Amino acid sequence: MLEELEKLICDLVAIESVNPDLVPGGAGEGAIAAFVASWLRDAGCEVTVVEPVPGRPSVVGVVRGSGGGRSLMLNAHMDTVGAGGMASPFVPVVREGRLYGRGAYDMKASLAAIMLTAKRASGLRGDLIVCAVSDEEVASTGTSAVLEQFHA
Repeated sequence: MLEELEKLICDLVAIESVNPDLVPGGAGEGAIAAFVASWLRDAGCEVTVVEPVPGRPSVVGVVRGSGGGRSLMLNAHMDTVGAGGMASPFVPVVREGRLYGRGAYDMKASLAAIMLTAKRASGLRGDLIVCAVSDEEVASTGTSAVLEQFHA
């Protein structure tokens, strides 16, 4: 399990997702959202892409419960702050049991944990709703748009 988590964090860190509202020319969330959506589909989730701002998608994966239970929503953001001053910010490095790279701590490791939770979820009565949202670093437009369509 830890190896799978580490690999997924590395995969996410390797995808530049600098918020373009913070850093002009930043990559935004398009590439990482495509990766997350594909990964969640492969894990058996029902996937919806919500794009309140063109080129700034959020991804929602739902693991359906058997019914009769309360739903749980887990949320993580995909955008990062700029990478200025960092040497190779999108090349994840594991050193002495720690993983380094832009976004590893805030918050791609949490996103990876949420994704793996969805993959392993079973026997739930309520739905598990996992959200990978855009634009947390500036205006939280991704979370706002997701909450217009999904409720736990």
